[in-house]
Amino acid sequence: MGNNFLQILWSLVSTIVIGPVIMGSLVVAVSRANKRLSIVLGGFYGQVILGGIGVIIHELSHLVVALLFGHRIDRVSLLHIPDAHDPNDRGLGYVSHVWNDDSLYQKIGNVFIGIAPVIGCSLAMVISTRFLVPTLYDRWLLAIGGGTITNQPLLWWHVLIWLVLMINISVGGFDLSGADLQNSRQGLIALGVVFIMLAFLLSLVTDNRTISGQLFHLMRPLIMMMSFAIVVNAVLWVLLRLIVVFKKR
Repeated sequence: MGNNFLQILWSLVSTIVIGPVIMGSLVVAVSRANKRLSIVLGGFYGQVILGGIGVIIHELSHLVVALLFGHRIDRVSLLHIPDAHDPNDRGLGYVSHVWNDDSLYQKIGNVFIGIAPVIGCSLAMVISTRFLVPTLYDRWLLAIGGGTITNQPLLWWHVLIWLVLMINISVGGFDLSGADLQNSRQGLIALGVVFIMLAFLLSLVTDNRTISGQLFHLMRPLIMMMSFAIVVNAVLWVLLRLIVVFKKR
């Protein structure tokens, strides 16, 4: 029983935390590089011009998840235009929220509130592609082992809107601030306690093989969304780098 408990605990932690953290860290790193390149190309306000919609989705993700976990919202700014001449004014948006320290549920919520933009922006990318460029969406599903090609006609203005959204979300959506990461850390102990309790209860009624299969099935949509976000961010990084190189010549 003890071995089964440890195996289930590891499955929970590795599938729900470690895997998404690795993928999230990768997409955040590439998105941060895209933001820097947008500043190189468009000056200080390039990050707003090329990433403003992404910032709004970023802050909305924080807001929605904070509300789901019962946090009280104090102040919200979905998009803030900073003063380029004020070194202390660099934030592009914020969600100020308060929670009950005696509530395990609300404390655990901090973990998900902090990383919410990674999930929210990945979801926004996938949904936008599904409805604006369905052929690309179908090919992506086929590439990762599912779906069929529907060959729906592409409308040029759909593609244009999609490109604007992808650039904006890539540049302004995924970059987690120090405050975001600090907020997530505040709920890690509470989340760990829940994992231990859940693993113990599950070890009494099932085995690790069953849990592993169910967890993979549960997390597959998130893995698909985040892998799509990584690819889009990486393609944009290559394009922005090429533009920067040619601009310097």
